[in-house]
Amino acid sequence: MQNRPDHPTLLDAVAQFLLGEVSPKLEADKALQFRVLIAANLATVVAAELRTETARFEAEASRLKRLLPAEASALRLDTPDRAARLEALEQLNRALTTKLRARSLSPEQLAEVQEALFATAKETLEVTNPRFDLSHEA
Repeated sequence: MQNRPDHPTLLDAVAQFLLGEVSPKLEADKALQFRVLIAANLATVVAAELRTETARFEAEASRLKRLLPAEASALRLDTPDRAARLEALEQLNRALTTKLRARSLSPEQLAEVQEALFATAKETLEVTNPRFDLSHEA
């Protein structure tokens, strides 16, 4: 089976083509040129998401397992089935949301949840908007 080029590499090539070949030829149509720049950016973001998906999933799952050990033990977070893993992660996020809405967490638990949510948001922004200010003060 041929595995090269992989999906992120293909998306990077599309983005480079749009930026290097197509966009410069659209000087007369600024609106279309802007949409081409958006398409190139989207291709780049999706490529980065694909490259980092496993690491980001594992980090978020680890944090949620620590926050919700009872709920996590009943889920299939370690399955090779991507859809099942993502569904399990979504279930943990829903369980955390339920606990937050019920206000059933201690101040210490809330601090842990805040740090976990900040870490997940930071990892997402590192992929989707790498120039975003990721300091705690932001």
